Amino acid sequence: MWLYIKKLILFIWLIVVGQCALASQQSTVKQFTDTSNQLTVDTVIDRKLSFDTANEGVKFVKGETLWVKVTSSSIASDELVVITSSIEGTLKLYQVADGKVTEYKFVSPEVAHLAPNAHILPSITLVDDARNYDIYIQVQAKYSGMLSLSVMSTEEYGKALNRRLFVIGVSSGIHYFITLFVFLMAASQSRKGLAALTAYFVCVSIQSGVSTGANNLVFPSEVASYFALYQSQIYLLSLIFAVLFLNYFMVVKRAEPAFARLVSVSIWILGLLIVLVAPLKAQHSLVFNFLGSLVCGAVYFLVLANQFKLHKSEVLAIVITWLPVFAFKAYVFVNQFGIYLPIDTSILNHVLITTHIILLASFLYWHDKNKKKQLLFYATHDKDTGAPNRYMLQQSLESLGKKNKDHTLLLFRPLVLQTIRLNMGWSYANAHLKKLLNKVSEQLNTYGNAVIAGHDSLHTSIYRLDDSLFAIILMGKFELSQVEQFVCVLSASFEEGVDFGGDLLVDQLEIGVASNPIHATNSDSLIQCAMQAMASKPAGTNKWQLFDFGNSIVSQRRIKIASALKVAIEREQLSLYLQPQLHLGTGRVYGSEALLRWHHPELGVVPPSEFIPIAESSGIVYELTEWVIETGLKQQAEIIKLLPSHTLSLNISGKDVGRKELTVQLIELVNQYALAPSQIVLEVTESATVENENILFDTLADYRSIGLRVAIDDFGTGYSSLAYLSQLGFDKLKIDKRFVMDVESSKTNQTICKATCDMAHSLGSVVVAEGIESEGSYRQLQSYHCDIGQGYFISRPLPFEQYKAWLQRMIDVEDVIHYLTS
Repeated sequence: MWLYIKKLILFIWLIVVGQCALASQQSTVKQFTDTSNQLTVDTVIDRKLSFDTANEGVKFVKGETLWVKVTSSSIASDELVVITSSIEGTLKLYQVADGKVTEYKFVSPEVAHLAPNAHILPSITLVDDARNYDIYIQVQAKYSGMLSLSVMSTEEYGKALNRRLFVIGVSSGIHYFITLFVFLMAASQSRKGLAALTAYFVCVSIQSGVSTGANNLVFPSEVASYFALYQSQIYLLSLIFAVLFLNYFMVVKRAEPAFARLVSVSIWILGLLIVLVAPLKAQHSLVFNFLGSLVCGAVYFLVLANQFKLHKSEVLAIVITWLPVFAFKAYVFVNQFGIYLPIDTSILNHVLITTHIILLASFLYWHDKNKKKQLLFYATHDKDTGAPNRYMLQQSLESLGKKNKDHTLLLFRPLVLQTIRLNMGWSYANAHLKKLLNKVSEQLNTYGNAVIAGHDSLHTSIYRLDDSLFAIILMGKFELSQVEQFVCVLSASFEEGVDFGGDLLVDQLEIGVASNPIHATNSDSLIQCAMQAMASKPAGTNKWQLFDFGNSIVSQRRIKIASALKVAIEREQLSLYLQPQLHLGTGRVYGSEALLRWHHPELGVVPPSEFIPIAESSGIVYELTEWVIETGLKQQAEIIKLLPSHTLSLNISGKDVGRKELTVQLIELVNQYALAPSQIVLEVTESATVENENILFDTLADYRSIGLRVAIDDFGTGYSSLAYLSQLGFDKLKIDKRFVMDVESSKTNQTICKATCDMAHSLGSVVVAEGIESEGSYRQLQSYHCDIGQGYFISRPLPFEQYKAWLQRMIDVEDVIHYLTS
């Protein structure tokens, strides 16, 4: 690509050299400067003004009228006097014989009726007769410069014109071809930056065409003259689009608010200059063009200087694209101080502007190519650290698998990374992580390769799977010693710690290991095994964990249970069993505790102790609790028809403590089924009261405010004291079954049960004993004045219909002990 661009630019410069050589063939001429700008051709002829011989070229100055005289003695008959240099202004060519004008030509970009050749290569022809002719040329230019004249035959003029047309055709073709190409890209990709660049190319091409006469070939004469008339406005408009191009390519996409405001202000200033320049004459409009150039240049300088450190290559590329424009402006600038170079302005304009457009198009190609490379890179690498990502890890593992090469996958997670993000921010954490990974990689590739036995890889890549999960592939057959050595090198790097405000945050790693082909034979399975190994690592230990098939089976079962449980709730596949509770003193039925049961067609009977923790960790427990409460209260509404004093106890998960939605649901259902709130008991585990201390007081106050009663379940299994629990204002206390089941024989349990009953009664609470499995336990607890009892001795948990039948039988029983033992 760049080779073709260099060849094209070199070809255009060769044309310049050839055209400049042609322009040097000047005839002998004389000149006179009219500083008053008032003289007409008749005045010049009548006064017979003294013209000076132009030995070093005909020079003209901005704002002054130049008169050039060429006598017929230096011109053969039927030859042409040709002006080979381009002049931004007006030309008047007069053929004078015997003091009278015999032929007149007026050349100006703003004149529409002239032939295109008159704008491109102005000339005047001498007629072959006996009289003596003089050629007078009047020049009024916007800029200072040098007038190049040549005397040519008709044939030579034709060749020169064809060469000039060829240059115009090549440059204009390049201009508008690139413009069309960029426009199509902008339209197809909806890119504002390319749209701004397209508009800039159009403005620059039109402006260049005004100076060289190319517009008269490309556009109708009326349109070309219109462009010449509003040349200053087009120039300032091109500066606006140049600023917009910079804005979309380097400001907006990098979220620079200060520079976005700078761009906005500069556009408003340039727009104001366009309005102000409209009524002014050409010589005055140059001041506004200069001011516009300063504004545009200042914006470019500030933006590029700000971006230079982070995007050096891109900034340098943009600077290079603008060098041809700077060169042309510098050439025009030095001309104003009387320093003239032997180069045709028209040709120089073509070459430098064309080069500028080619370079801008090349920058666009280079920029998009680099962007695609960057996108491809970030498709396979982490953006923050540059480390290979999960896709690259899978590709590497699949490649090793296809080659039947043994390898081991080591996954690790730095535990302190989240703490760094919370306290120092993401940017600091990413910078620290990148620095740390480079250090680890260096140690693994130097010390590791030299010391770790059996490790023959020349490079050990560290892969990043997500924000905090990383991986390393160990080559060769699995050996515990090799893994242990790698873990040591890895851990040593992370355990050096991170300095935070003078304190050292020591990092630890969770590490899981799996090997191919021992544990898995494909990439997905190997990654899964390593993650399961890492997840099963004992908490609080620094040891790495090797994948174990037993843990995998448990993990897979947990996933199946979580998935099936949600379906079971939606499809009403769960059921509530009710375990009766008796007044131990009277033997009368007190109520029941609702216990959740689940029988899955594939998993079988899944105990609550297994699926409730899974429901809590997977977020399904809220739906589960709502189902239990709604089903339980609906059954309570039927039970109280048989036993109006019946009390129903419902278990509440620790995850549900503090949920306002639960309180609302209870109020709605109690009102819907016309239940007495005092006959509904919510059982909260002792561990939940400790974990949720801050919100538990408000929650229990809400429950009591609507008349519900609260029980502390499994008392004795947590870390709370009875004094602490009394502050919660509970209504019941349930002694855990581990203290009740062998209360007949265990002195310790007898002491615990009796003391619990005494202290609970002193606090005004009811005591419930669960796990009564024998008559002896029943009578022992009766002797401690325990209020309520439940257990297998009384009844197993029963389905709803069986419970109603049991309740019907027990309502009229007077001797409960005899009935239960018979």
